Amino acid sequence: MRHGQSTYNAQKRYQGSCDDSVLTEKGRSDAYQTGVALKGIELDAIYISPLRRVKETTFEILEGMEVEEQKRIFTSSYLKEIDMPTWQGLTYKYVQENFAADYRCWKERPHEFQMAEPQPEKHLKTTGVAVATCVQCYPVLDLYDRAHQFWQEILPRHVGKTILIVSHSGTIRALISTAIAMKCEKYHVLQQSNCGISILNFPTPGEQQGRLEAMNITTHLSEIIPKLKNGKQGLRLLVVPATGTAPHLIHQLAERFQTIPIDFSLSSDLDSSQQNAEQLLKYHPKTVQLQVLRQDFLAIWQQNLLSKRAVVPSNDIDLTRPTTGLVVASPSVIENMLVHILDTSPKYLQVIPDTLSVVYYPLKSSFPVLQAMNIT
Repeated sequence: MRHGQSTYNAQKRYQGSCDDSVLTEKGRSDAYQTGVALKGIELDAIYISPLRRVKETTFEILEGMEVEEQKRIFTSSYLKEIDMPTWQGLTYKYVQENFAADYRCWKERPHEFQMAEPQPEKHLKTTGVAVATCVQCYPVLDLYDRAHQFWQEILPRHVGKTILIVSHSGTIRALISTAIAMKCEKYHVLQQSNCGISILNFPTPGEQQGRLEAMNITTHLSEIIPKLKNGKQGLRLLVVPATGTAPHLIHQLAERFQTIPIDFSLSSDLDSSQQNAEQLLKYHPKTVQLQVLRQDFLAIWQQNLLSKRAVVPSNDIDLTRPTTGLVVASPSVIENMLVHILDTSPKYLQVIPDTLSVVYYPLKSSFPVLQAMNIT
């Protein structure tokens, strides 16, 4: 899970691996509530980042879990946040305006993103003068390398066990990505909310590849769905792999959707999908419902959507919220959709029937963002 809201989060500043930021009151409260949600789960070990915002989060979690024993807490430098030496402490807006080319590379080609990293001063032997130097680092590539090293070190120690990892947004994205064979080019595809919980299962001892069972769950914080990270313009899809065999779960999702504006729905031309869509929209009588004959409709539709959205001028659309659509299809269709978004293999994903996943297509972006997966 990610740490609670920090002072830099609230101020919309880049934190990187600096340790100047601490939890806000909201951050402490949410972390405690996360501990309450985890109460009763037997943890064999807890691994945390050494940065203060994570240590404070862990303290609140243990308070919420009513756990006093702390001897199983291990600090790992591999779990520090991504190193961003040039941007640390700067606001998002300032970076966008003053480092435009670098920011574009960061968002569009994170695996190529470089940053100058100051090195300790060296005294020249000939003159005795202290000289400051910099080297170019690759923040995202370095982060993924740390994630690999972390899994190599801790997985053999905890076969058949349950561990909790408390870390940072970027680090957790790298941990998930390396566990399910996602490329670092997809670094920005996974959203990680403050105190969001994700679950990875490693079924084969000795292997670093696992299965993603849930991602960025924030329902314990009374969020219907995770909040959008940046901006509200674009398209958001509420994705339900429905089977027609669990009406009580569909009913629970319908209750969850009650306060969410839903502009349209797409369902495959199957009786069960259509019926489930109608049940999910019981509080949305005016929503436009569309049925699609082809079973590969999501893949084709998504390909067209991504090819066109990147060139849409932002001043052509003025929305106070994203356009929201409901997608209801068989688990296999939804699985194919998520596999395409994450660019990984189906064997690394566990799509749970009759749950909710949320996909967001930001305006003028060439890639979607998986906000959450398998919300129950």
